[in-house]
Amino acid sequence: MFPESESIPIITPAEAGPPSDLVEGMVIDGNRGQYRVETPDGVLLCTLRGKLRKELIHPISHNVLQKARRVNTKARAPVAVGDRVRVLPMGDGKGIIEEILARTAGAFTREDADVGRVTSVAGIDQMVIVLAVRDPALHLGLLDRFLVMAEAAEVRAVICLNKLDLSLDPALAGRLDVYRALGYPVIGTSAETGTGLEELRAELAGHTSALLGPSGVGKSSLLNALEPGLWQQVRNISSTTHKGRHTTSSTRLVPLAGPGGGYLADTAGIRALALGGAAAGRLDWCFREFRPYLGACYHADCTHRTEPGCAVRAAADLGALDAERYDSYLRLYEQGGSGSGRAWKDVVSSRSLAGPGELRL
Repeated sequence: MFPESESIPIITPAEAGPPSDLVEGMVIDGNRGQYRVETPDGVLLCTLRGKLRKELIHPISHNVLQKARRVNTKARAPVAVGDRVRVLPMGDGKGIIEEILARTAGAFTREDADVGRVTSVAGIDQMVIVLAVRDPALHLGLLDRFLVMAEAAEVRAVICLNKLDLSLDPALAGRLDVYRALGYPVIGTSAETGTGLEELRAELAGHTSALLGPSGVGKSSLLNALEPGLWQQVRNISSTTHKGRHTTSSTRLVPLAGPGGGYLADTAGIRALALGGAAAGRLDWCFREFRPYLGACYHADCTHRTEPGCAVRAAADLGALDAERYDSYLRLYEQGGSGSGRAWKDVVSSRSLAGPGELRL
């Protein structure tokens, strides 16, 4: 998901500060070269040292493009929210990031396919997938994509169904039982009424979680309800398109109060979910209910679609696997979800003609 060789440059002794002066901390937010790092000495506003600074992504200028024949850009910035770093304090609440420590925990990389921007969160051990009962409508196909991302990153996934005050369709409630049976916690919440907030807090305690979901499902409202001092900006759903409007435009780690503590990474709403090669070569493994049957197929390279002697397809035909989840696997496979190229990205991406909104399935 997040190769160290691409994102952690080697710092030479000449570039680094004196080891005794460096303090270790965690990046809690930042953008384009300025980062807030939580350290034992407090939160420091930091810039990057030398070689790290050269790895930054810079905004594309149309004026520059008119004068240059080619502009080289990097896919991702060197520092991600959640990274453990070593910082040289400079006084007055400022510092310089000298070194990025090796990532030892899960990482989430999300690409906004329509604008070519990559957002990264490092050090997470849990994804909280936030969907709404309605406004915007709940699409289980999108939920399956998020779950594939979590399984590929090998981090825990929690399903949070928000806006419960708008009432949940009984048929949809029955479908959610399928995910509970697979071992995914499903929590119903309402930022308006406070329903389910304590249960959600219990799931967040002690974890560093990424809060993910389409625009408009109420992620910022949930953050406000969980941590009232945050005062996250909240915007209403469009009355004409019934799609979410982007409120959060960057990523940051929010420390959680209360027993167990933990951190929550609030990310911008999904407009175009590009999964790239997240599950390359193991899309079937990312459907956890398939795992008991993997390796039992007649063909070692079985894709579980049309091959004779397929144990997965036989289980689906017998009803041992949920038919809609199996169909979801087939769709993702056809869209390139098992490959490492751009096929899945290009199919999953969907730009709304009515304006920014959630992914259209």
